[in-house]
Amino acid sequence: MALATASRYSDPYGRYYTRGGAAEVLVSAMGRAPKGVVIDLGAGDGALVGEASRRWTGARFITVDIDQNAGSSRLPEQANSCFSHHVADALDAQLAQKIGLDVGAAHSALCNPPYIRPGWRSHFGQILEDAGLSGVFPHIKCVPADILFIAQNLRFLRPGGKLGLILPDGIIAGEKCGALRHALTTAHRLERVIELPRRMFHGTEAKAYVVVLTKQGKPADAIALQRLEADGSLTGTLDLAVDEATSRLDYSFHCAPAPNLPNRRGRATLRELGATIARGSFSSSERNACEFPVFHTTDFTGAGVPRAFQLSKARAATIDALFAEPGDILVARVGRNLEEKVAVVERGRVALSDCILRIRVAPEMQTDVLNFFNSEAGRLALQTASHGVGARFVTRDALLDMVIPGFRT
Repeated sequence: MALATASRYSDPYGRYYTRGGAAEVLVSAMGRAPKGVVIDLGAGDGALVGEASRRWTGARFITVDIDQNAGSSRLPEQANSCFSHHVADALDAQLAQKIGLDVGAAHSALCNPPYIRPGWRSHFGQILEDAGLSGVFPHIKCVPADILFIAQNLRFLRPGGKLGLILPDGIIAGEKCGALRHALTTAHRLERVIELPRRMFHGTEAKAYVVVLTKQGKPADAIALQRLEADGSLTGTLDLAVDEATSRLDYSFHCAPAPNLPNRRGRATLRELGATIARGSFSSSERNACEFPVFHTTDFTGAGVPRAFQLSKARAATIDALFAEPGDILVARVGRNLEEKVAVVERGRVALSDCILRIRVAPEMQTDVLNFFNSEAGRLALQTASHGVGARFVTRDALLDMVIPGFRT
């Protein structure tokens, strides 16, 4: 596999290794033990198939990993003859021949895909096409490895086969993956999504989810959402209507108090209130080179913007950039605690880094909107609207679709 730059917290192949707890949750969520072939593409240290082999005693396991030193390579000698391991690229065009398994022959599949963007190869398009996922991204050559791995697993599964995945927050809740969620819930039976706690994987605080689906199964009327708590207990099941899955699939978002949910009872969103949201102009390098102060996520110190960042109207007029003006509300766009970073511009003009979102509403609404974002409910709304593998981020559209208590359509 031609590698793109991997995270400094992952291994060179973009993998975050699965702790035992996540493997137990995934295998348990898949239910009844399969009797045939189970595949694990990109098996890594073998945590998933290791747990599965303890429960699924009648299955035969095929593991694949590009790293010849991967822990899964030792499973055949550590466990028993039910394992066969192959050192190979899981996205190879000739994978079926290399592992001796026909496409469409596996009974079940387990996968914790890598989080990188591989160098594009022409046969990737066929992998996506065969799995019915060729249209899920507007630019096919920008499809990341995790989606390619989903597609490859679907190709190798037989109809009715069960797929258990560990997927990142972006696929479950990101706006760019809405088409993927729609494809998975309409062409297959998406059965269960379990939100995992942060720090579930070695070397990262990334938010991840267990996902279980049946290939080409009759679409369910509802998808079971749950959350694994820090103490190891599972919440009760929240049944999500399939037609809502395209929006988001995360338990924390859908179980949030009513004011934080999308407008379903006439409550008004920022979009419906006529708010405009803009992103700041200056990158980190540009900010450091500026001869004037630029407000950044590290500059939130309280409810207001420090005086040092307040430029005169005349000074601002000489600078070609986006400025915040009195009454504008500023929210951190990225950060692990972005829900705590909210401020209002009280005077002057403020230049903004591209890590800041400027919210502008009508003057008569400014106080109520600011009070909401500074309230416990507002912080929870920002927290549930944000997502990300590393540092969390919130998008312009996610803010515009946020419901503001006290206003109605």
